[in-house]
Amino acid sequence: MPSQPILIIDGHLDMAFNALHHRRDLTQDILTLREREDPKPPGPSHPDSLRERKRPESASRGTVTVSLPQMREGRVGIMLSTIMSRVQTPTPQLDDGMRNQLASHAIGQSHLHYYKALEREGQITFIRNSADLDASVAAWQNPDDNTPIGLILSMESADPILGPDQVQWWWDQGLRSVGLTHFGANTWGKGTGTRGGLFAVAYPLLDALAATDIALDLTHASDIVFWQLLDYWQGPVHASHCNCRALVPGQRHLSDEMIKAITDRGGVIGMVFAEAMLNPQLNFDNPDTWPQNARRPMSAVVDHIDHICQLTGNCNHVAIGSDLDGGFGREMAPIDYNTIADLQRFLDILADRGYSANDIEAIAHGNLLNFFRQAWS
Repeated sequence: MPSQPILIIDGHLDMAFNALHHRRDLTQDILTLREREDPKPPGPSHPDSLRERKRPESASRGTVTVSLPQMREGRVGIMLSTIMSRVQTPTPQLDDGMRNQLASHAIGQSHLHYYKALEREGQITFIRNSADLDASVAAWQNPDDNTPIGLILSMESADPILGPDQVQWWWDQGLRSVGLTHFGANTWGKGTGTRGGLFAVAYPLLDALAATDIALDLTHASDIVFWQLLDYWQGPVHASHCNCRALVPGQRHLSDEMIKAITDRGGVIGMVFAEAMLNPQLNFDNPDTWPQNARRPMSAVVDHIDHICQLTGNCNHVAIGSDLDGGFGREMAPIDYNTIADLQRFLDILADRGYSANDIEAIAHGNLLNFFRQAWS
């Protein structure tokens, strides 16, 4: 068991989406956020509640578990957090997609400016290169309640990028990881829940991305898109938030062949802490199998880590990509989890399962540090 808190890098959060789409002040602690939350009917409304003006289905967002104070409490000192706005016709399960790319671009701009506002207030600091990364790591060796959380800016669905000529601008703003697709089919190709490949317009975008040191995130690619991207892209690849298809069925997860392909290229795979990604009785492709509440503890995440480490023969390619604010809440998070500060307790679970101190540090932060240092070298 770690003798003191260990720096954690969370390889996938949706902080701007969480703040803007759900109207949450993430600079506040979790208890305050829960008190002010727009309740699910028929609960009483807090004076600040906007429930009467909300769509009924938006109550499904779940109980908030991620905020900046709780990240500091749990020493989650560095994060990959997204610009997340996709082009997608709304479905019964997902109603937050945009109907055209211009709208997606506008939403993406709002996410970027949210992070810039947080940086202006000293809440976070952008990490754009290895020097910034090293400075953030150093700051978290002896943090206090005001230590800014390091942000490696990522993009989940590349719809906010209007074309190849805009890639350099996004790079200059701090974008360092991009996943082309998300749920459904977007501007560039087919994503989770679809069959098919990249569209022709994706290849000039990939060429423009390759001219920078942006890492390509293979999460949310259809099976065909996954392999097309690996064949075409010669730069760094990772999967920011994916679990193992061998343990939980569904296209959303990675097959053993995919895991090997990513790790053979030096990539890192972030583990997701959502019931939909941990329950072997659930098929992500079939919403009828989705439970209403979580049934698995955090140790279920270790099963996926075990699988990848056994498949690759080491612990060098696994990280945390919790997605704990990604459109679900405490209800669908592990049953022994309350807030993101509990990720420190997850490291204790790794120790109880036999992982060495070096392996735990690698999973907590070391593997992602090595990945981005190599990508930016």
